[in-house]
Amino acid sequence: MMEEEGKLIKKSLWLFEYNRGDSALYLQQFYAVDENDVRRQIEEFIRRVDFPVYWERLRHVPGGFTIGYSSLKGIIYERPDGSLIEEVEEKAPPQSSGTAAKAPASGESTPETASGPASEAAPG
Repeated sequence: MMEEEGKLIKKSLWLFEYNRGDSALYLQQFYAVDENDVRRQIEEFIRRVDFPVYWERLRHVPGGFTIGYSSLKGIIYERPDGSLIEEVEEKAPPQSSGTAAKAPASGESTPETASGPASEAAPG
């Protein structure tokens, strides 16, 4: 059953990189409607945890993120009641059966990998 996209809240993936005062780097994922929303969620995260959090970087990755054998969706849809839906049907042109990889269009996001470039550096 397809729901009307106008009734859904579109959120994209943000990765908050931080350290705890040691040499390790930690990632925390957030889905947010915009940068103000994700910063509010990060502030709440920092208030809730019982360890020090030192801001390293905030990255917006609407194309998704892959690390190891798992991946995070770049975009999710949330109902007004806060529940999530798995997929929203998008009208996309049919894919060709060729094996050549298509380069992303200008401004189009591609999934980022753990070894990929940072898309945004923005300390709070």
